[in-house]
Amino acid sequence: MPARTGKQYLEKLKKDRREIYLDGERIDDITEHPELKGAAEAVAHLYDLQYEYPDIMLTENEKGEKVATAFMFPKTKEDLWKIHKASKLWSEYSAGIMGRSPDYLNITFACYASRTDVWRKYGEEEKAKNLENYFKYIRDNDLCLTHCIVNPQVDRSVPEAMQGEGDLALHKVGETEDSIIVSGARMLGTLAPFADEMTIYPSRAGKGIRPEDTKYALMFAVPMDQPGMKLICRDSFSKKRDTFDYPLSSRFDEQDAIVIFDNAHIPKERVFIDGNTELYRAVTDEVNWGAYIVFQAMTRALTKLEFLFGIGHMIADMNGVNAFDHIKEKLGEIWQYKELTRSAIVSAIEGAKENGVNGVLVPDARPLTALRGCMPKWIPRSIELIQLIGGGGFLCTPSRKDMQGPLRPYIDKYYQARNKSALEKIKVNRLAWDFIGSDLAGRGELYERFYLVDSFRVTMDTYTNADKTAEIALVKRFLDQMVLEEEKELV
Repeated sequence: MPARTGKQYLEKLKKDRREIYLDGERIDDITEHPELKGAAEAVAHLYDLQYEYPDIMLTENEKGEKVATAFMFPKTKEDLWKIHKASKLWSEYSAGIMGRSPDYLNITFACYASRTDVWRKYGEEEKAKNLENYFKYIRDNDLCLTHCIVNPQVDRSVPEAMQGEGDLALHKVGETEDSIIVSGARMLGTLAPFADEMTIYPSRAGKGIRPEDTKYALMFAVPMDQPGMKLICRDSFSKKRDTFDYPLSSRFDEQDAIVIFDNAHIPKERVFIDGNTELYRAVTDEVNWGAYIVFQAMTRALTKLEFLFGIGHMIADMNGVNAFDHIKEKLGEIWQYKELTRSAIVSAIEGAKENGVNGVLVPDARPLTALRGCMPKWIPRSIELIQLIGGGGFLCTPSRKDMQGPLRPYIDKYYQARNKSALEKIKVNRLAWDFIGSDLAGRGELYERFYLVDSFRVTMDTYTNADKTAEIALVKRFLDQMVLEEEKELV
């Protein structure tokens, strides 16, 4: 079937009978639950955007059917630009809030499927075919995926396989002729209530798997209603909220969930790694996963910084403080983050090189890796700057019910801005607060700090893994020129 519409997405979601819990209650219909409905409809709108912008959002498979651009194997820089533009359109719909829009996992599995030679290198011919078949299945059915790639936080001081005597981390407990049987938990299933499938695969933390940890070296995918799979959601940040008072929380809370596997049977044709610790440890690096996924992630981050700059300017302008030097500096700082991000994405595309296997282009990872270390600092810092620009105005903004109440004449008089009516000013402040100060905003800030590994570890790795050859040669050239008569006396 070709790329889905929002209606088709919701119809499939409505029929699903996944075992998912929110506030201790099993949810029967995601599409009608008051605290989940808004985000379900938001994801549906993303699918509708594919048909509003088909030249950007859609490409073709081998059969000539229209499929999502994010599934593309990029062979030219124009292909990479198209993938970037498609991700940008989706991210702009939620102002970059929805970090797990379907393109995130679409790009991930396109990356894997373009490098099944890595599986064959480690002797996994059958698993390579499984992966190729699965990729075509999700592409041609335009499925929405989530993932859980981190084991539970229990005791990080010991190897993951040793936590809770080895019973807590996701692991294989048995096997039948047609399936492997798994138990244990994984975190953090962002978008889990709204996805069609759950995927399990190595994160960069997969390097913590030891050669003897074969039962923990797993990669597979299953439908969200897989028997033996349960999901526990965190608090909802929608809470039946009014779209005027909470224009973002009411629609874009993509949710996060812990997934628990309780003797779940995973069909063998859905298994991509089963006990091969060598492949498990190597796969993320050897398929260039980091370059592709950070490419998508930084496209979304760019949208967030654009929104922060825009809302900061509007607040400063309507309050008349953008004439002050210290406010200009704050807004200029956000602009710099935004432009550095944009420039790095351009550099990643223009510096892309073939993967050396099948002509697929890999974005230049260097500028993306630099952004990956900076973004967990830049976005929280930009949020702080907006708080400083808006100040106490965020704490005394009327609600919709206030606007409909008997004090409306006073509100119109005393809440007006320099160049906006009270209603316009209130709308700007409520939008800004939902982005920087609400409970969804708090979740978003934490998400940006950690979802691609914390800034400390990434920044440390950038130094450790950096090619220092050219820089060392530059310094040595000057050292070699320092041949002075006085130096001979020092030898």
